[in-house]
Amino acid sequence: MAEEADVHASTETAHRLTRLQRAMVKSMSNAVSTAALSQVTRVVDMSAVMADRVSRTDRPSINTYILAAVASRLGAHPMLNGRLEGREVMAADQVNLGVAVSVAEGLVVPVIHGADRMSFAALGDAVAVCAEKSRANKLTFDDIEGGTFTVSNLGMFGIDGGVAIPPQPQGAILLVGRATDQFVPDDAGQPVVRSLCTFGLTFDHRFIDGAAAAALLADVNNALQDAPALANNEGEAA
Repeated sequence: MAEEADVHASTETAHRLTRLQRAMVKSMSNAVSTAALSQVTRVVDMSAVMADRVSRTDRPSINTYILAAVASRLGAHPMLNGRLEGREVMAADQVNLGVAVSVAEGLVVPVIHGADRMSFAALGDAVAVCAEKSRANKLTFDDIEGGTFTVSNLGMFGIDGGVAIPPQPQGAILLVGRATDQFVPDDAGQPVVRSLCTFGLTFDHRFIDGAAAAALLADVNNALQDAPALANNEGEAA
């Protein structure tokens, strides 16, 4: 009689970490061991963004509206645009926006420097350039350094929400989920369809409190309700 196979036996395959994955191990380990992380979330109505987007011939990406909203409001919340150094918070005088980009090896976070001073069109172009360089593995040191706040939009992957970890030394990161059509009551109590998605803001509770984080989410929400103003922004160069 043949020896019966061990159905519980298994084998393992070793996968060597890539350079990007090794960097992520180091960065995330430092973030978790150093920061006191907390999170607030808010459901945001993206209906105004959807309507404005389809009204434009160039069809700007939803992500550009989100980035523009964050960039335009972050300056009023210096703690969330800063980093902790000893007993001081170093608040940046401009918004250097980290943008998570999916590549074959995982996620990279190139930085758009001075995003708050850009026009809506320039911001969209900058994101496209960052994405192209990321996927072509052509990012330079300057492309990934100096970020003050990061946005990670995972809606295109069908993600509703989650907890993102801010890359060190940044104090906060915004995770955006997918937009879904849902029935909600209008002012008269009648059901209407709205495009809703969840914004989750993870922050370092050592120097940012929940009220400050909630205030930024409220401001970003308000900016997105006036989508035409975001899209018509011509920046400081105008």
